Amino acid sequence: MASFLSEDWITEFAEGAAALPERPGLDGVVRFAVSKTPHGKVQFRLVVAAGRVVEVLPGREGDQDATVTWNYPDAVAQFRGELDPDEAFMTGRCKVGGDYARYVFGLRPVFGSPEWSGLLADLAGRSTFDEA
Repeated sequence: MASFLSEDWITEFAEGAAALPERPGLDGVVRFAVSKTPHGKVQFRLVVAAGRVVEVLPGREGDQDATVTWNYPDAVAQFRGELDPDEAFMTGRCKVGGDYARYVFGLRPVFGSPEWSGLLADLAGRSTFDEA
């Protein structure tokens, strides 16, 4: 079992995300930043091409269309499926910077899909969630 947001976890996440179905016309880059984790501040970018996550790039370098920022407890809740991302945004539990519309509306068929939810649920079942 990999610790949530560790390098091993990001590798497993990338492998699972690569298996998502193609959705032509959906492209973008989203950076996820999670503060105060047991691994320090963790950032990674998801590169989406034709609706598939084609790369997961650890670190803060590189361009993105939008940045989604979480604190660790809320990121844990979201990735476990206990916190709806829309609710998190509307209540201020996550912040979206940059091209808000691209993330919230343009990439919704990817990040709001049953396959995405299944990926997160599967990974959550194989992860440990350490105290920050």
